This record gives sequence, structure tokens and C-alpha cells, in this order.
Amino acid sequence: MARNKYPEETERKILDIAFRLFSKKGYDHTTIQDIVDELGMSKGAVYHHFKSKEDILDHLYDRYYVDSKMFDVLEDPSRSGLERLRELLRRQLADPGKLEIDDITISFENNPQLIQLLLTTSVRNAAPIIQRLLEEGNADGSLSTPYPKEAAESFMVLLNLWAGIFSHTQEEFMTKFRFLKVIADGLGIPVFDQALMDTLEAYYARVAHKLAGT
Repeated sequence: MARNKYPEETERKILDIAFRLFSKKGYDHTTIQDIVDELGMSKGAVYHHFKSKEDILDHLYDRYYVDSKMFDVLEDPSRSGLERLRELLRRQLADPGKLEIDDITISFENNPQLIQLLLTTSVRNAAPIIQRLLEEGNADGSLSTPYPKEAAESFMVLLNLWAGIFSHTQEEFMTKFRFLKVIADGLGIPVFDQALMDTLEAYYARVAHKLAGT
């Protein structure tokens, strides 16, 4: 068999087709065989690039974050650590590209592999970014949290899993975030202002309400 001279192009094609199928059929209802059939290549060729369907999804998230301008706010010297943290969270909840990916993974609760993936990425990938902003907020006086690493890790797990996945009604969803606001305020991280709470309500209406089957 001839060696693939363009592995990056093949990976891009696999990700493009997988994303289209996930969007059309839903993540849970799309199989590796569906992706193979659409690609017109062997299943072995797909597995050469990606270990599993979860691995494809993980790379879709990675590709989005690489291409996104979401993290430009991290380098904005005109904003305090707190202001940058608020803006980053707002973008996470309102960016159209991020909402498209959240749409296809709305059934996290029923998929242990996806829950493990989200838990891992929350602590491994997202928490260090939040930790950086907490430390910079401590330095500029906009924040005052004594445990930035632990606060960042626990914050992302509670936000992404406990509140983000295991909330079915709008009232349950918003009550959990009101509770998170109390915790964050007590930790010296007053990130949940009214604008962010309004963005959370809009996010529920756009994506999270689907957990309730509405």
C-alpha cells in the first residue's frame, strides 16, 4: 500500500466529515462506519489517524481552539485579570463556533467516555488558563484567591460537568450557577456579574435546554 504523503490533509478531511455527520445525525447516532462510508476509505485508514470516535471529537475541540480568536483576550493589557476572565467565559458561552460543537455533544450525560473526556480536558487544558488569569488578577488586585490552581481546577469541573451537564431545567441550570457565584465570591473570584448571568441564560436557551428534551 502506498504511504499517505499528505497525512495532515487526510486528518482535516476526516475531521470535516465527522463534524458534518455529528451535526446532522448527532454524536451518539454517528458511527465510525458512517464516517468511513462518507470518506470512501478503509476503517483502518481512519484508525491510523484517530484512536476512536472520542479522539475525533477531542481533535475537533482542539482545532476549534487553535483557529478561534477566543484567547486573544488573554493578551489584552488594558483589562484586569478579572475582566479578562469574565470576557473569556462570556466568549465560551456565546461564540458561534463553540456553540456548534456544544450542540453535537449535548448528550454527554449518557456517555461515560465523553464525561471522562470533558473531565480530563477541563483539568488538563482549561484549568491552567483559568489559573493564569487568577494569578494575574491576584497580582493586579482585581482578585484575591489564595489557591489559584485548586480554584481553577475545581471551578472548571463544577462549571463544565456539574452545572453544565447535569442540569435539565432552566431553573436547575441557573440555580446551580447562582450557587457557583456564591462559591466564587467567597473564594475572592467575583466573576459572575449580571452580564455573565444573562449570557448563561442565553446559553441555556441556545444549547443546554436540549438536555431536557425541549
